[in-house]
Amino acid sequence: MSARSPRDVIDYIDDDSQNEDETPFCPVRTESLPDSWSVFWCGILIGLAGAGLVTLAPWLAGSLIFLGYGMTALTLRGSHNGFARALGLGYGFLACAGAAMVLGAVFFPKETASLIAAAAAHNIVFMSFATLAWPIALLKFLFDRLSR
Repeated sequence: MSARSPRDVIDYIDDDSQNEDETPFCPVRTESLPDSWSVFWCGILIGLAGAGLVTLAPWLAGSLIFLGYGMTALTLRGSHNGFARALGLGYGFLACAGAAMVLGAVFFPKETASLIAAAAAHNIVFMSFATLAWPIALLKFLFDRLSR
């Protein structure tokens, strides 16, 4: 066996190739716009943050849900995959629910608060806003497949 030369280790640590930012495992993007996956995941995280705030501030939660899940739905809109389009519909539905929550908090604050309190009594607020897009997408995908 031949011994490793010190130059091999130095080249690995001090790599200054065009696609890396002085680190061996972190490539640097050359485009200025984020890719659609970044917008997709950021939208989900923003929507989940809104889902966690539903019982505290319905107007803020509805705004975050509308913004986050709307971003996610728009990234899935032009997909050629049937399940991705169905998932876009599920997230679009939740974005509309977030907009309805904002409008309800503005125009009907007492009724909105009582609906949220009733849903919170059964511990379904966060889980419904966090996971409801997936069952909607699954149902739409199955109905589309069965209708063929």
